[in-house]
Amino acid sequence: MQLIHFLSIFLFLAGCAPANLKELRSEGEEEMKKLTAVLKKMETIEDVQKGAKKLKNHFNRIGELLIETRRFPPPAELPDKAAAGDALFAELARVYEIPGARGLIEAAQSEAVHRLDRSKRGSK
Repeated sequence: MQLIHFLSIFLFLAGCAPANLKELRSEGEEEMKKLTAVLKKMETIEDVQKGAKKLKNHFNRIGELLIETRRFPPPAELPDKAAAGDALFAELARVYEIPGARGLIEAAQSEAVHRLDRSKRGSK
């Protein structure tokens, strides 16, 4: 009975997974926009501390999406640079300037970075 329950959950989750690289890219852009919105609200180190869990969740989701892209062959041509990525970079740079924030942001990213490193080593 547990096997049937596990398989049904797996099939449900697999059905919800993006079917192609274009969908993954779209989902990644949306996640970057959400992360950017969270960062835009951060003005002080206290804001960063309070939002650390949200940041971690967004970084982990982006990491999951990046890992998923490895299931697909690389595209023949590189897609246009996403404006969402530029906005995210700008907000991260701004928040990094808050004294003490850099360490908190890097801590929030650490789990996602470790997952990416493990998945990269596992695919070789």
